Amino acid sequence: MAQLKIRDLHDLLRQATRRRDLAQDGIRLVYDGSALRMSTADAPDTVIARADTCGFTTEPWDVTAYRASITSTQVWLRILTSEHGDHLIDVAPFWAQRPAAITFTAGGHTAAFPAIACPTAPADRRP
Repeated sequence: MAQLKIRDLHDLLRQATRRRDLAQDGIRLVYDGSALRMSTADAPDTVIARADTCGFTTEPWDVTAYRASITSTQVWLRILTSEHGDHLIDVAPFWAQRPAAITFTAGGHTAAFPAIACPTAPADRRP
């Protein structure tokens, strides 16, 4: 899990590029214990945006998720930012079920969308 300010996560996700080809419409999120970095699935080494994390830290992880599914999370974050922008939000991969999902939790509410790949998931639970 990564914790960062709601405002910082909203700013990071706003920079996700839109694609016409859904087969390539993947966003890669990489958490290294100190920052959350975003790139596209087809250019994983090109960092589009970065947000520093704060608060509780866990082991590093990375996940590739569908860009098309981020829209509803951005709307939710836009609402939260106006009143709670400096509060922390939890971002975590969740692989207790198939397919793996990436979850965002703040204020007792959770938004989640399916992952394309989660290389850091246990081998027997990878999507």
